[in-house]
Amino acid sequence: MKKILIPIGTLLVMSTVKAQVQLPSGLAGSSTENYVYTRTYLEEKTQSDPAAKQAQTVQYFDGLGRPKQVVNVKASPQGKDVVIPIEYDPFGRQVKDYLPIPQSGTLNGAIIPDPLSSATNSYGSEKIYSEKVLEKSPLDRILQQVQPGNDWANKPVGFGYEVNLANEVYQYTT
Repeated sequence: MKKILIPIGTLLVMSTVKAQVQLPSGLAGSSTENYVYTRTYLEEKTQSDPAAKQAQTVQYFDGLGRPKQVVNVKASPQGKDVVIPIEYDPFGRQVKDYLPIPQSGTLNGAIIPDPLSSATNSYGSEKIYSEKVLEKSPLDRILQQVQPGNDWANKPVGFGYEVNLANEVYQYTT
């Protein structure tokens, strides 16, 4: 009986315990999102100089643990956020790789609801993503890849997959 009561009691006690999370400044609006906040100091940080140069990145994840947005805080020359959106097709594959998109302002690392709306300010009418065409099999091998930019839209790179037949592989000995 003790073998059953101890695990059940532990689960009941642990369900009431909450973790205390201290959000970085500016991310208070992102408390409902899953994210990883990274701060990299670009110069030596001492107690006498708390405002050392640093690069801050916030990577947001969806409910399945896949990245959905990367925000580089104040990374543009004008001091505005630069966002890389990540989207998936209905089968959960990443078939579009977007270029970094400078935003019109900064939210100090908070998630940007519509990062593609600022793309026309930076890139104009250019295609800002590379696209992959995958084969229709569980292997998800790449058949074609189209690079970003309007000039490359009609020049896809094709991939071929073949098998070796008998006597096609030669073995050389010395």
